[in-house]
Amino acid sequence: MATKSDRKRKVAEKPAHESTAFYQWTINLLGLGIGCFHRWHVSTLFENDRHFSHLSEIEREMSFRTEMGMYYSYYKTIAESKTFFDGMNKLSRDNLSEYNNVIDATRKYSLLPEIIAGFLYHITKNLGLISYNKAQCWQIERGDGLPPITSCEGLGIPVYFYLEIVWFTTVVTAAVLFYYATYLSNSIYGGFITILLFFFNHNECTRVQWTPPLRETFAYPMLLFQMYSVTMAIRKYTKHDADKVPTSLRNRTRQGLFMDIFGSTICSLCTWQFSHFVFTTQIVAILILKWLRIVPYEFYKNFCMAHALAIVASTKITNGALIICSLYTCILISSNAANFIMKLSRFQNIKREIIFEIAITITLTKSIKSYILYSQDDAHVFNILKSKLTNYRDFHTMLYTCSAEFDFLQYKTYDAIIKTLLLPTAILVGMLILYYWYRNFKTNNYPFCIEADVAYNGLQTGAFIIMAVFIMRLKLFMTPHLCIIAGAVCSKRYLEKIGLKGELMRLAIVVLLLGGMSYHGVDRFQEERGFIGEYSNIEQEELFEWIKSNTPEHAVFAGKMSLMANLMLSTRRPIVNNPYYESKEMRDRTMKVYEIFSRKDAASVYTSLRSMKVSYVVLEEPLCLGFANVPRGCQMIDLWDMTDNGAAKMANKPPLCPLLFKGNAHPFRRAFVNNNFVVLQLDYSHYVEFKPKTSMPLHYQF
Repeated sequence: MATKSDRKRKVAEKPAHESTAFYQWTINLLGLGIGCFHRWHVSTLFENDRHFSHLSEIEREMSFRTEMGMYYSYYKTIAESKTFFDGMNKLSRDNLSEYNNVIDATRKYSLLPEIIAGFLYHITKNLGLISYNKAQCWQIERGDGLPPITSCEGLGIPVYFYLEIVWFTTVVTAAVLFYYATYLSNSIYGGFITILLFFFNHNECTRVQWTPPLRETFAYPMLLFQMYSVTMAIRKYTKHDADKVPTSLRNRTRQGLFMDIFGSTICSLCTWQFSHFVFTTQIVAILILKWLRIVPYEFYKNFCMAHALAIVASTKITNGALIICSLYTCILISSNAANFIMKLSRFQNIKREIIFEIAITITLTKSIKSYILYSQDDAHVFNILKSKLTNYRDFHTMLYTCSAEFDFLQYKTYDAIIKTLLLPTAILVGMLILYYWYRNFKTNNYPFCIEADVAYNGLQTGAFIIMAVFIMRLKLFMTPHLCIIAGAVCSKRYLEKIGLKGELMRLAIVVLLLGGMSYHGVDRFQEERGFIGEYSNIEQEELFEWIKSNTPEHAVFAGKMSLMANLMLSTRRPIVNNPYYESKEMRDRTMKVYEIFSRKDAASVYTSLRSMKVSYVVLEEPLCLGFANVPRGCQMIDLWDMTDNGAAKMANKPPLCPLLFKGNAHPFRRAFVNNNFVVLQLDYSHYVEFKPKTSMPLHYQF
């Protein structure tokens, strides 16, 4: 019969081959191969979706919709400058994206990926490794009376160089996913199950194949690697045979892991403004493990130190106010302050001590966030959450929640993860883990029966599930982590506890599971691969060509946020509002511009736009006339009726935009019209509005 010490050793045992160089090389090469396959997969999906290689330069730029166009425009500025430093100087004195402000775009907009890509582009070009002259070009006849275009392909073309940087991040994502699952399950089978589930649910895991320049494209691989490093660090701190490892080697290993955590945290914070919300959930998960005495305080202290140093470093690189005033920083400060207070207290009862520490942490976090590190820039995030839980609505939250990306998780996602057996397998793994811990509890004292690294990943996955249920866009965190958890289904230690001890039996279970996953999974993979499309937007191209030919370079534009980002990219004209909605000032600017979609009178909207130095306003037919493909109650006029509680509607005031689009545009002047767009010009000659007391307003222009 095994002794207690034997059982403790078995809790932490690992495959005998795990430490061999051959096994490690095999895992590394397999991960690299999987990463390269993923790179090929997403790059061909992108080409199939747009027929990107046969588009003109302006069509390629227009295909980067919404904030993608804005971020890519900064890379374009660097790439087209004479030198890298000349481009950086332009970015640090940006007067295009928020006219009439001059901002340091390198700090405000999380542009680290574009800066690195621009730097590498200039380096490789100066070394002669790439050249525009080496590009392969051809002329495309478009038909329908449209002029032919020249299309070029090759690394010397800035957009292709940028996309290669994007595709490299997809190599990292798939490789880390494989390493992560293999490590957590202690089985190479676990890595393969995770990767197959990832590809079978690819559209639920990532959007990189459709939206390459988005911030999540660059941040998620670093976030995934950071969570993988945290998992390894937890195991190194909590495994029972740690004392057998020489102290110097153990310390070097731990220091290396915390350096990985530190570096990947900085990269994540500097590439995506949402990253600090992810780290908030991570800190809460580790705090729960600390309060339950599953991870030691020494680990939590070093973990917090890595995060604190990353915050300090990232504030020197990017927008410090957004990170410093975040809930992430507040909870980091309050949890350590609470721990210091508990050291000064002398509780005899552990349960009371934990409850008191939790209460102090929550109270301090709330106080710091509300009174010391308060910021209105992230207020909209909490308002979105509030709108999900209550009937609260305002103009800004409705702009978000009316979008499918910010709606609740859709049925088709549940359907996909159930049919491919992802969700059932993850639930089964959860049951196996709990049973394993229960059996260990009978032979090992608490908390030694708990696998701390697995517990962390369970809590982290739970947080991601909650986030995704409320905001569909965040399923990019939930689904890959469910894949990682599902990979543990073939873990030897779990199967042995339910009597499945033979290697042949374990292999049979893996084969059976792969067959069940593939029944619907292969069809989903083939459906994704089979999509063929081609990008074309003739009306928008006409608009941009007219702007470049018929407006001065200093002309200032306003309009729909997503369109303004593309307009700035393709025409290099200044804009007053853009899709960076994390800034309160930008939210206020956008609301003023969107008054043109309300029931206000033309004169007041005209005056408001003049105060922002706007030269032209671009109106889009679906948004203006209420034809936009949005849920009921989400047309722009509906948002304004909600904002003023229907007062203007009850006063029988008509919507302004349809009148400006088709009727009398006075005091604006229609400067451009096509099938989808109308451009209104503001006249900056002397304008006087005279309002007699006894009649309707009269307008005089000299």
